[in-house]
Amino acid sequence: MSISSLTDLDYSRRTSEDVGGLFALRPSFLNKFNSRRAHEIIEQILSDRLKDATYDKDQAPGWAHEIADEIRKKLIEMELSRYKYIVNVTIMENKGEGIRMECSCYWDPDTDNLAREVFTNESLTCVAVAFGVYLY
Repeated sequence: MSISSLTDLDYSRRTSEDVGGLFALRPSFLNKFNSRRAHEIIEQILSDRLKDATYDKDQAPGWAHEIADEIRKKLIEMELSRYKYIVNVTIMENKGEGIRMECSCYWDPDTDNLAREVFTNESLTCVAVAFGVYLY
């Protein structure tokens, strides 16, 4: 099993959203993390990278890191100011056993959200989760 977590710490891209000279505490509706769009991004990346892959315990950690980095970069391209992204990718051999993953977060349900996707082929299973958290 391989796990890779990356966070976007590029604060130079972060800008304050001014509203009439006042600092906005919340993003506008159009500038909120769109979990549907993020899910499409994750689904496409997992499909492109893993559709013909065969599980290899030595390569899986590198794959997880590369996939997490690619997802994070695509999320940044959504250009949502003041969002921090946390991406977790787990790749495991598919031997028919089950898995249960839990996550607990303290966040603002009005601004923060997540997207997740599970990719499975005959050889491996990959679970990718991306969190979009608004920086106040």
